[in-house]
This record gives sequence, C-alpha cells and structure tokens, in this order.
Amino acid sequence: MNGYRVKRQERKCRAQSLFVVGLVLWALPSGGMVSAYQEEVVAGGGSITGVMKFAGTAPTSKSYKVTMGSHPEFCQTIADKKGFINIPKVRVSSKKHLADVVVFLQEVERGKPFPKEAPILAVDRCQFVPRVIGTVAEQNLRLAMRDPILHQIRGWEMLDNGRLPLFHISDLGEGGEATLPLKTRRSSIIKWSCDQHSFMEGWLLLAANPYVTVSDDHGVFRLTDIPAGTHTVGAWHPVLGYQEAKIELISGRQETLELTFVSPSNP
Repeated sequence: MNGYRVKRQERKCRAQSLFVVGLVLWALPSGGMVSAYQEEVVAGGGSITGVMKFAGTAPTSKSYKVTMGSHPEFCQTIADKKGFINIPKVRVSSKKHLADVVVFLQEVERGKPFPKEAPILAVDRCQFVPRVIGTVAEQNLRLAMRDPILHQIRGWEMLDNGRLPLFHISDLGEGGEATLPLKTRRSSIIKWSCDQHSFMEGWLLLAANPYVTVSDDHGVFRLTDIPAGTHTVGAWHPVLGYQEAKIELISGRQETLELTFVSPSNP
C-alpha cells in the first residue's frame, strides 16, 4: 500500500462549525507517485506512551432539542429529562485528562506494517462511535449501521476555507455495512455528519504511516514498535487544534510524553 510524503502546514482556519477551532492540513500530492512508506521488521523497536491533558474550563456542551429529524422518539433515548441531547465539545475526565486526541508520528519513512483490519465507524443510538478516528491515508473505512431508523451519512474533506464532498450514504438499513475508501485530494481531515440529525458528527485524521492512535477516555495513548531515532509527535484535537513535540527514542526503550491543550475560552 502506498503512503504519502506529507508536508505539515499549521494554519488558523475559519470555523467550519461551532466545534472547530483549528485544522492541521497536509498537502496531498495529486498525480504521480511519491516515496512510499516501507514496511520492515523493527528490531529493538521502542514505544511512546503518555497522557493528553486539558487546562482551563471546558467549553459548554452544545444542546439540541430532539423534535425534528428521522424518528425523534428513537433518539430521545439519549436525551435528558427535558428532551435535550447534550454533545460535549471536549471530553475531559475528572483528572483533567483529554480524550479524542489523534496522536501520530510525522515523517517516518519505514517501520512496522500497516494494519490489516480497516477501522470501523458505527452508527449506534443516534451517535457515531467512535467519535474520533486516526488511521492511514488511502485505507478503507467500514461504516456499520446499528440503528433501525433512517440516517443519511455524509463525509466531507475539510479545508481551511471550505469543504469538499467525499461520500454520501443515503440509507444502509439496520445491520447494513458499507466500505468507504479514504482517499482525499487536499486535506488529511475528514468530518462526517447526518442529514437527519444535526447533533451527529465525527472526525477522522489521516496519517502517512501506521504510527497513529487516539487518546482514550482517560487521555492515555500508546505508540509501539517505533524505530530508534528522533521523532516528531503530532497531536490533534477537532476543537483544540494541534501541537507537537520532539522525542529522542533509544532502541528498545519506552519514552513518556504529556501534552496539555488549553481551553479556547482562556486568553
């Protein structure tokens, strides 16, 4: 499978929705082959593990009154007693640890094999599960429908001044599945939403190599089987933006990393 040589560009973007603070975009070549990531056995590979943290006051959740869309009575099952569905803009644990951060390595040209299984995005009880995915460019995505009601799913390639349509699934039906190729033209960030339910959205970041993961509910992440050397660790959150750190990894060693994202409401 061919990988991308990526060139990171840090940009302040215009808000694509109320949830977007900044996007990290990569220039994806349009035509012609580029140097491919090479799979090889990583002798004495190291690992990077750590925690993503959050500082400040978490942004107020977005609330939606469940009165419209396809079968609102079904989506009411995730609403509060007043009939509102509250979607957090950031998910922070009681210890101020941050979930949903895509963590990846920049500019790794060779290393462990690509994953054999495509990531799965489920539509379950009027929500996308998982909410944020990190995977490899040009891999497929498996979309699984678990709800018995109509969901019309759209995928968008997100730009700093707009978006490009990527896919549209009109109706899978309960138990249905679709395989979606993740081949974009100008951006490494994909957003999906539901035409029927405005409170449904999710995000995906495409990496150029298999060293990519997402921080869990406790903010914890882990990257393994990494070749020794100096690596740039990137960390991206759909609302809080992007930051990075350099790590010198010695063969067979484990290094730890903590990064703190700051609330957009803070100065």
